[in-house]
Amino acid sequence: MSATPPRIAVLGSFMQACCWSVDRLPRPGETLRARGFVAEAAGKGLAVAVGCHRLGARVDLLMAIGNDAPADSLLSWLHGEGLDTRRILRCGQPSGHGAGFIGADGDNQIVVHPGANEALGPDQIAAAEEDIASAALLYAQLEVPLDTVRAALARARAHGVLAVLNPSPWQALPDDVLACTDVLVVNAGEAQALLECALPAGRDQRLRAIASALPALWRRWPGNWLVVTLGDQGSAAWSRDGAHHVAAPIPTRIVKTIGAGDAFSAGLCRALAGGRSMAAALETAGACAAWSIAHPGILASLPDRDGLRAMLRTGA
Repeated sequence: MSATPPRIAVLGSFMQACCWSVDRLPRPGETLRARGFVAEAAGKGLAVAVGCHRLGARVDLLMAIGNDAPADSLLSWLHGEGLDTRRILRCGQPSGHGAGFIGADGDNQIVVHPGANEALGPDQIAAAEEDIASAALLYAQLEVPLDTVRAALARARAHGVLAVLNPSPWQALPDDVLACTDVLVVNAGEAQALLECALPAGRDQRLRAIASALPALWRRWPGNWLVVTLGDQGSAAWSRDGAHHVAAPIPTRIVKTIGAGDAFSAGLCRALAGGRSMAAALETAGACAAWSIAHPGILASLPDRDGLRAMLRTGA
């Protein structure tokens, strides 16, 4: 990675996560006794911002939080982490909240309420234009309003900043949002919706199905890279010019799977912002995801540079 820390702008989201550990996920109408409970700060954009920061990037976090106790705790934690909070908007409504059930096998079910995340609007993006223009990369996700995502991606495009979008939670992407996106990062379920094709279970079959569906996507989307995470099957990336990279998973113990996708995105963004190739970025991203699932917590499980190096050695 580059010696000079790259600057990354992150369109953030904050969810106060409440997670219950259960032997198995509940069926509809069923009540289960939990083995454990934890409440902690989470959120797709927040986790990616923290992950990029720990990996040595200079991060500008654009985010909205409530005027409540979870928001107070988050700000105190971010200050301790050394992450810049000047672009965080405080508003009167409650902070975002999420509830998750985590099974003994690592599977999970999650429900979220956006709360204050809906207050992050195009005005805040306009106020941060100088930060976006100075960034090497902008990362966006869909836990904030689509109009806000649209505004951020458009400003990144106007300033020649690499724009990375994780369309999660999934919703159909308008053409003008796609037009301003350089890199799409999706999981297997989101890939099926994006490509409008079913993905079989096997990795090789999945890769062939995605490759077959790509021409239709390239006709609609002028972007450069589609990155697909495949859980315990690793990840892959396809470019408009025909390049294709596959990264094998790094074997590790599984403590939990919540947050692995955000850890992957943080590693990917840090590597791309630092000028690494897509093949190298996939390797970095996969190592970050593997470290995350092997450690407890959401933000706590995001690796720093020492953790990333240790996991890369494990996968060597």
